[in-house]
Amino acid sequence: MAHALLQVSGLAESVGQVVGAAGAIVLALMVVALVGFAYKSLRGDGIEWPDDVDDDEDGVSQGESDDEWDYY
Repeated sequence: MAHALLQVSGLAESVGQVVGAAGAIVLALMVVALVGFAYKSLRGDGIEWPDDVDDDEDGVSQGESDDEWDYY
């Protein structure tokens, strides 16, 4: 009986070590992501939203009010 109890406690310790290692890896990845985000934001290449595009880049111009087409 004592031998079976030792095996269960050994398994619990192993699971605890795996969970602790996985938590440490996740924390390290979060720190790396935060540092990368801060670096890009401070450098000026930060977040670019897809809606923030210049109208001049696509070559489309707006027509006049009496034109048949709205955009050319």
